[in-house]
Amino acid sequence: MGLGYTLFAFSGRINRAKWWLSVLTIVIIYLAVLAISRAVTSPEANTILLIVYWVASVWISLAAGAKRLHDLNRTGAWLVLFVGAPFVLLGILIAYAGVAAGTAIMAGQTPSEADLLRIGGIAAILGLIWLVIAIWGLIWFGCLRGTVGPNQYGPDPLEGRL
Repeated sequence: MGLGYTLFAFSGRINRAKWWLSVLTIVIIYLAVLAISRAVTSPEANTILLIVYWVASVWISLAAGAKRLHDLNRTGAWLVLFVGAPFVLLGILIAYAGVAAGTAIMAGQTPSEADLLRIGGIAAILGLIWLVIAIWGLIWFGCLRGTVGPNQYGPDPLEGRL
């Protein structure tokens, strides 16, 4: 299977090396976009370039992640945890900060030091939760060996190479 399959298809299995290759590809694309955006002076062109990069990197991440989970004999639905958790945690922080500081701001006052410390404490806790999920994802995607032999998602990508 070629690089196009690794980067764009959602079915089948890939091993750790191919997943790391997808990560490297996203970094290379980012560096190319960065170089191009420095040369382009049009803000509209840079915006389009960044949108194209974002769509491509999200697609590649989801496709490679799904196939890597398949190699671990897990459904691609686990991506909801690894991709969605940061957004949910950020939403919780924004909602909490809005309630904690919003009352004072709406009354025309500045939030108290205690309000700001509570917001900082919640931010730290949510950040630690995100860090645990990120480390868990890194271990699953980048470190664990896949299922030996065929599984419900396809043949072992390392079959005959060990």
